[in-house]
Amino acid sequence: MAAQRGDPARARVGAIGTVSSHRAGRIEAWFFAPVAVHAMVANRIVFGGVLFLHAASRIPEFGVLYGSGAGAWSKGYRELVASFLAQDLAAPAVWLASLLAGFDPEWRQLLLVVAYGLLLASSLAFTVGCYTRIAGSIAIALHLLFLAIHPLAHYGWAQVMAPLTLCVVLSRAGEFRSVDAWRRLRRVGASIPSALVPAWPMRLLQVHVAAMYFHTGFARIDDPDWLRGEVLFEALTRALFTRFTLDLEFFMPALLLLSFATFLLEPLAAFVLWIPRVRTLCALALIAMHLILEVLTNVGWWNYIMIGGLLAFLPPPWVARLLPGRKLPALG
Repeated sequence: MAAQRGDPARARVGAIGTVSSHRAGRIEAWFFAPVAVHAMVANRIVFGGVLFLHAASRIPEFGVLYGSGAGAWSKGYRELVASFLAQDLAAPAVWLASLLAGFDPEWRQLLLVVAYGLLLASSLAFTVGCYTRIAGSIAIALHLLFLAIHPLAHYGWAQVMAPLTLCVVLSRAGEFRSVDAWRRLRRVGASIPSALVPAWPMRLLQVHVAAMYFHTGFARIDDPDWLRGEVLFEALTRALFTRFTLDLEFFMPALLLLSFATFLLEPLAAFVLWIPRVRTLCALALIAMHLILEVLTNVGWWNYIMIGGLLAFLPPPWVARLLPGRKLPALG
């Protein structure tokens, strides 16, 4: 009789299972369904360019930072680095740097010169999309090595480069607007691939960006300086961070407004960036914030990295206009 009438408990379980299956399907589609490749191509250029330009800018200081007589090789500094990056993605590189510290100084210098040249070559190759995945993997590994040798030479931004760049390496960003794409098209009968690619590398990049805003935003939520809106003013009074020597008292209202805007926007961004109706507006606001901060402050490559990551939240046609060369293949 119960089987004829239907079991209410079994029906409820079946309904719950259907809802759960539907939600799992939506999550799977969000993570794996095809998306436009434009943002990952743009980030290949941005992240690869940051790695290359930073390494190139440090060439005049190479001997001071990494030479045989550099303080980076002292026992005390190696112990400090080991404790600082012990739980970081750079931990294997820390071990390798400690191993290099025991080498004969002349041999170590030679090895580092070769490694630095390879870092320059691989990061440039990744930027232009030449053997993209191989070049990107080598650039990440060598970037982490030099970070592990002298982390204080990187303004604290270098740790985030490895996971963000790895997301791009795992994507198909090298198949478009690249030397690899040009080489493929030269082959007889080569076809132009669709600009729709699996979503998961871009989703990982988006999650990383949102997590960074969550961490930085909520880490300062009870900071008295941020609550008073004085952080930007104080940063601009320090020679290490400011780009200009100005009478900051005159600009105090604007600096207060920008400080409070940053204080509110960053923690909210961790959630608002996932809301389709306001995602673009939030990303544009964050990009504007980073552009202003880049003009006013000197914090290494932080703002360029974050602007690059935010491109993954903008409409693909907008990002496509920023890319050099001919149009990408049609979407679909």
